[in-house]
Amino acid sequence: MALREPRADTADACSGLAGGVGRRARAVPLRRHLAVAAAGRGRLLAAAPLPLLLALAATTTPEPVTVGLGGLALAWLSLRVQRLRGAACAATRQRNNLARLTAPTVARWVAETDRAARRPGWEQEATVLFADIRGFTRLCEGMAPGEVAAFLAAFRSRAARAIEAAGGFVDKFVGDEVMAVFGVPDAAPGDAGRAVAAARALAAAMATWSRERGQAGLPPVRVGIGLHRGPVFIGVIGAERVEFTAVGDTVNVARRLEQMTRALPCDCLASEAVVRAAPSGGARIVAVGPVRGGRTVLRLFTLRLDPAGTRADRTDAS
Repeated sequence: MALREPRADTADACSGLAGGVGRRARAVPLRRHLAVAAAGRGRLLAAAPLPLLLALAATTTPEPVTVGLGGLALAWLSLRVQRLRGAACAATRQRNNLARLTAPTVARWVAETDRAARRPGWEQEATVLFADIRGFTRLCEGMAPGEVAAFLAAFRSRAARAIEAAGGFVDKFVGDEVMAVFGVPDAAPGDAGRAVAAARALAAAMATWSRERGQAGLPPVRVGIGLHRGPVFIGVIGAERVEFTAVGDTVNVARRLEQMTRALPCDCLASEAVVRAAPSGGARIVAVGPVRGGRTVLRLFTLRLDPAGTRADRTDAS
């Protein structure tokens, strides 16, 4: 008995059924993968590049799969934007927090410079300023600890404004003493002149503050200032606890000059290197000799910090 050949419409129906089953079979694992990706909290989306997802969506025949992959691509893009926005916000917070601890220019430099690049540090010429409150212990007699803290906070805010307005950065505060450096992190001409301007601005700020204190029956506030210019090492110092600072003999000499103002009849003592670099400083020579603890003989000059000092004739330092 001869076998009948299947009818054409039956064969087409069978092949269509087989094709539909095959497409559904292929679609099931893909849906399972999509479910796994969604359950993985975006890890698969973050790893898969957007062009690959779009290409896969364009070449997939079933329409539901294309729509699903298009949604995945949009979700990936949304996650990417959120991550970039979060990184930018974190960088801004870090820079703002760092700016509370150091000068804004240094905060930007530390935040934007690679850690390996800034770690070694470098040596350059700079001008260093030290300032100290005269008679601090006497001023604080009878004050409660909280009042001493408020007094120091008021001094530091005024000192920082005067120094930073002149283009310097506050390296550190130690008690009632402030150290500032001019010409870092980027060396620039005129840093000695800016240091002298900062010294005058600091003295003016103390005079204004003293008048305000006088109206409240409080004693005036005076500062002694030392200025020196020379080579310093600039960089991030430390291992676990680090600070961006300047070190070297130039820093030590500037501090000793500030201490010498307590014994000499002046409020600001500058080295010859500062006077030569800032010829409009209104300087007058007061001593010739080695600074305490140093070997080099220096010619030391007193600077007038009142506004008339900017017009005073300068003693020739040649």
